[in-house]
Amino acid sequence: MNTQLKPMVRITLLVVSVSLLVWIIFPSYRTYAAGLVLGVVISFINAWFLFMKIEALARNAAEGSDKRINLGFISRVCMAIIAVMIAVKIPDFNLVFTIIGLFFVQVATLLRGMFISNKD
Repeated sequence: MNTQLKPMVRITLLVVSVSLLVWIIFPSYRTYAAGLVLGVVISFINAWFLFMKIEALARNAAEGSDKRINLGFISRVCMAIIAVMIAVKIPDFNLVFTIIGLFFVQVATLLRGMFISNKD
């Protein structure tokens, strides 16, 4: 799992950097860039949180522990709802681009996996 998260850090930082450059250079696209940054950051935080939960689950399975681990689905959904609420309440964030950004890490991971599997 760690091999999937490290490249996502780089890709996420690249997309956030490009979006911030668009925000600086093109004032008419500021709301779109800000919405995308908000969505992408929340998407990465959710992916990192899921990674930590799966790592704890794997560690407990390896130790043979019967401890119950919750994958934090409700927490991740609440973070996405908070991002959408911010985009709705603050006019500086575009709602559509925020929602698009919320799916960024998942789609990027899927595309990266398909690219790597075709490479072999």
